[in-house]
Amino acid sequence: MPIKFRFLQSSIATYYIFGFFIARLNNHDHSTVLSGDKDDGFAFGIMLLVIGLLIFFKSLKNLKMKRLFENVPTSKMRSLAMGLVELKGKVQVEDKILKDPFDDKECVYWRIHIQESVKRGKRRKWVTRHKAKNQVPFLISDQTGSVLVHLDGANMNDVKRDNRYDLATFFSDEIPTNVRDYCRKNNVKLKGWFGGKKRMRFIVTYLEPDDDIYILGSARPLLKNEQKDSKNVTAAIDRSKEGLFIISDKSEKELIDEYGGQSYIIPLGIILSAIGFSMILTSLGYI
Repeated sequence: MPIKFRFLQSSIATYYIFGFFIARLNNHDHSTVLSGDKDDGFAFGIMLLVIGLLIFFKSLKNLKMKRLFENVPTSKMRSLAMGLVELKGKVQVEDKILKDPFDDKECVYWRIHIQESVKRGKRRKWVTRHKAKNQVPFLISDQTGSVLVHLDGANMNDVKRDNRYDLATFFSDEIPTNVRDYCRKNNVKLKGWFGGKKRMRFIVTYLEPDDDIYILGSARPLLKNEQKDSKNVTAAIDRSKEGLFIISDKSEKELIDEYGGQSYIIPLGIILSAIGFSMILTSLGYI
């Protein structure tokens, strides 16, 4: 999730949490703000404790990833050491190539995400109606050589969206024929009960040849069936034993900013957990 959205999300949560305490201060004496009554004090304490712990551990995990991005040195393809490595280079076709279903672009990886806006109560919510992806092995190359990349198990969440098409109930442009044909083949309904258009969005992401990419994963020697005539391919890279395998078309600086942008939230997680735990103990009569 981009840093600006995570910041907004944290700000909204903080606003509502501290707004609750301000409201209690306006309606109760100071001694009952943390304790509450037996009906709401315990439940709200549990909620704060859980939210605080989630914020703390998520932020701690992101901080760990930020330090990995910063501390693992970038390797050249020709002098690659086996084990956890950081690579930067361009996508090159290894053997097979794909075409994405929406834009008909040649690529080594594509991902489709189709969502519909659905009314739930007084609010509308984006609901996933269809997801699909396809991939083939490819090479990441620099001036010194190439490394074979297998995408199985890779975290591709940091590959940026390439295109998006929108379908609205009124005054929207027609979606491209490729998108419409794909929906028909995969039984994705574009119209409602009475024949009107649904409010939908169609997102496609892909990695094309010559795209600049960043990889953090585990390098290993080539297997016999992976060895080709070219001597420029020095190794293969896939998911590490620690479960790390990140592929992104963002720069290293963008990734560091995203994963490290919430480090200031760690103390907030500790504070919320402490407040929640205090409310639980007070409601149970231990304080």
